[in-house]
Amino acid sequence: MMNRKPLMTLRALSGAATLAALPVLLAGCGGGGSGGGSTGTLRVAMVDAPDPTITALNVTIDRIEAHVVNPDDPNDNEPSHWRAITAAPQTLDLLDLVDNAVTLGTAPVPAGHYTQVRLFISSATVTDATGTHNVTVPSAGNTGIKVNVDHTIAPNQLVALLLDFNVSKSLIKTGAGAYKLQPVIPAVVQILSGTISGTVTHGGAPLDSGDVKAVYTAGDKYPIGTVVNNTFSQDDGSFKIWALLPGTYDVVVTAPDTHTATKSGVVVVADQNTNAGTIVVP
Repeated sequence: MMNRKPLMTLRALSGAATLAALPVLLAGCGGGGSGGGSTGTLRVAMVDAPDPTITALNVTIDRIEAHVVNPDDPNDNEPSHWRAITAAPQTLDLLDLVDNAVTLGTAPVPAGHYTQVRLFISSATVTDATGTHNVTVPSAGNTGIKVNVDHTIAPNQLVALLLDFNVSKSLIKTGAGAYKLQPVIPAVVQILSGTISGTVTHGGAPLDSGDVKAVYTAGDKYPIGTVVNNTFSQDDGSFKIWALLPGTYDVVVTAPDTHTATKSGVVVVADQNTNAGTIVVP
């Protein structure tokens, strides 16, 4: 088992990265205001759930684009329907995003209905106990990581999308030193989502690398019993689960030795963090 303290900064690295994508859920509406006339603002941010088996996952995002529907243009695939959100490549270690969201880009965009955000990546590397390895990413270099959305940006409105890159579910080890990415990226409008944080102990000590899941138990945002998101506890026992729509959750912790504990009735409120306190795994 590899211990890794959460890092707080976005690393300025060289290189590039490539990912593949799965459809994700976008729910809610935006808030705030920016711009004027028929222009709104789109901000894209990212966080990550950690993976205790690796110490770094470096990717370079060449650009991010958002797709807006033009009802007067039947050819919806025209380049003019895609709006740039970033202006220059940026490289980051996804494991730096465990505790703090990083804004990838903010740009003025036409007011209208948006159906997709895509991230164009050029390469990825992963560092584990045996060294640093290149990551295979199926066919995302040309088409980008596609994140399906269904949201309207109104004039003078700021909409912030929070993408949660779940490394433990997205990174697949295919052999000795061989990896590929099949990204799992839940997405929500940031102002409508909340977080759950807390601490886990086991045997009287902080629990490192415990699997921490948020299970939806009451509300109208997901089917009851849905595992909405997960993370892993850090070496000090702390954890934070991101991108949770409002409602009531059970926080279920599973230690590496398979012992479990559940904290029930944890209420998530939009744009707030809920402290679940200390969860004791017997």
